[in-house]
Amino acid sequence: MASDSGTWTANQPPAQFEKLWRGLALVGALHLAGMLVNIVFQMMGYHFLDRIPAMFLGL
Repeated sequence: MASDSGTWTANQPPAQFEKLWRGLALVGALHLAGMLVNIVFQMMGYHFLDRIPAMFLGL
């Protein structure tokens, strides 16, 4: 027999959890989109996007 949790109301998660989950999904989607753009540019012969991570490392 399942018991209701005090933090869930009307089968909806707490608001903070919902914000966290949506934020992580958005960041993940943006990261995957950026990787796809980088791969497409590399396939077209443009490799200037490869130096962006090195700039953050000071290289």
